[in-house]
This record gives sequence, C-alpha cells and structure tokens, in this order.
Amino acid sequence: MQGSISIREFHQRFQKRLKLSYASGQVGQDREIRLSTGTLDSYEAVDYLNVIRPSSVVVIGRKESVYLETLSQHEQQLLFENLFKGPVTTIVITSRGRLVEPMLRLIGSADRPVFRSEMDDADLLSNLRFYLGQALAETTTEHGVFLEIHSIGTFLTGASGVGKSELALSLISRGHRLIADDITAFSRVSPSAVDGMHPGLSNDFMEVRGLGILNIRAMFGSNALRRNKTLRMIVNMVEFTPENQHVFDRLGTTQKTRTMLGLEVPEFTLPVAPGRNLAVLVEAAARNHLLRMGGYNSAEDFIERQRRAIKANAKG
Repeated sequence: MQGSISIREFHQRFQKRLKLSYASGQVGQDREIRLSTGTLDSYEAVDYLNVIRPSSVVVIGRKESVYLETLSQHEQQLLFENLFKGPVTTIVITSRGRLVEPMLRLIGSADRPVFRSEMDDADLLSNLRFYLGQALAETTTEHGVFLEIHSIGTFLTGASGVGKSELALSLISRGHRLIADDITAFSRVSPSAVDGMHPGLSNDFMEVRGLGILNIRAMFGSNALRRNKTLRMIVNMVEFTPENQHVFDRLGTTQKTRTMLGLEVPEFTLPVAPGRNLAVLVEAAARNHLLRMGGYNSAEDFIERQRRAIKANAKG
C-alpha cells in the first residue's frame, strides 16, 4: 500500500526537523501529500518548482524566486493556477527563497498552505526527500516476530501455534533484540531495502502462550528492544512430520527467497520438532547468512572440497 500524509501531520511531524513555520494561513490541512509511480500520472513527492512535471510538495529556493520575479503578476497567477491543476499540495520556501504577498494570498485562496523553512535550498530538499521518502514508503503488515540477531534483521514466520514467540523469547534471553511481536509493519524504504518495525507506539510487550503478556523492557532492559531494522532474512517455522521430512534441503545449495514489497528476501525453512535447540539453529542461520553476504557459501565450499578429494583419489 502506497502511503500518504496530510498537511496537518506533515507539520506536526517535521516542524522541528525541517524548521518549518507557516508563511500563509493554516489552510488545506486535510490535503494529502503523495507520490505517484503510475505510467500516466507519475510525479515526485517533493522537488524544486517544475512547471512541466510538478511534484506534490514544491520547494521554492533562490533560483526559483529569481525566475518568478521575472514574470508579471498575471503570469505568476497563471503559473500557480496551472500548478494547482496537478498534484501540488503545498509550497515550501527555503531560507533563500521568497514569495511576494499577492502570491501568498493567491496560493492560500487555492486552499494550499505555504511553509517557510530556515534551511538552505539543498539541505531542505535533501531532508524533505529523506523524511517524505520514509513517510510515503510502500507498506504492508505481516504476521510474525521480527528480531535483530547478530545484526541481521530476522523475521520469524509460520503457522499460528508453531512457537514463534517462544523462540523469540529464547533468543531475547540470549542477548538478541526484539523489534515487533505478532504483527510487523514493513516498508520499502529504498530500491534495495525493506525496513521493519512495530506498527504501534510501543514494542515493549510480548504474548507467550502459558505465560500471558510479558514486559520485555522490564524483564531484560531497554537494550533488548530496537525500534526498526532492515529485513535481511526470513525464517519460516514448519512443524516436522513424517510426511514432510523429505522436503527440507539437506545441503543448503539452493537459496529460497520470498518476495516482500517487490524485493527478494532470503528465506530459510526451519523444521520444528521436540528436542531441537531452535535458538541455536536460528543463530547459526544468521551467522551463515552473514558469511553469504560476505561472499562465502559453506555448501559450495563443501562440494568443491569433495570434488577435489574424489579427483585426488582417482589419480592415486
């Protein structure tokens, strides 16, 4: 789901970070800042003034102000009227930009607010793109537990009752960090990264069958929690049965993946059976994944050593 953010929320969330104040009346508070990746109506969330391809948030800096001052008042009026036929939701003036009072009144009458920032042109545009990129990122929610294990964002998933929360609790007690229990919100924050976090205000609590609700912060301290993390690995917990014992990869030569918001994420299937130390297995999976990210594949190394041994024996 593609995100959006209202003008009211934009001001509340980023007022201090972007050093914003209203340069006009507080109008258009329910208008929504968006971006579009459609083939027919694509536009950016934020950009400098562009009359050909306007963005949802228009930044007016020094050069834009100089250009506007070359236009007559009538030409300025036509320019903004054409802008407002498109996706433009609000105008933000940098510390080096300016709009004359008649233009501020015109924009306000079109139910678009004008903000002024104390930041310079390039800094404001860069920060706006960063913060709005996060706020408007494509998002989804998934059932499972999200943890940081050996610096790897690891998502535990599987059928209800398979033991995800119990395994997560075991991992937390071994020094790893909880990000989200039960429901995790994922967002595509860049072309190569999906970020996961708790969808609510607090990730302090976990529900464990037989124990009820546990306060992780009170039990293990604040260091046992983390706000968000890039998703790097999915562990799919599957109950081990005689019927499915042949479907698990013995050597690990094939890397399965799961598509998350259009990005392929490595997925490992973990058989769940009595007596298996699942916490150690997940830790080993995280360490092995770190090695793979560094270019080393233990399965390929093992097969190559076997091949060389067979070749050496054949010569002997």
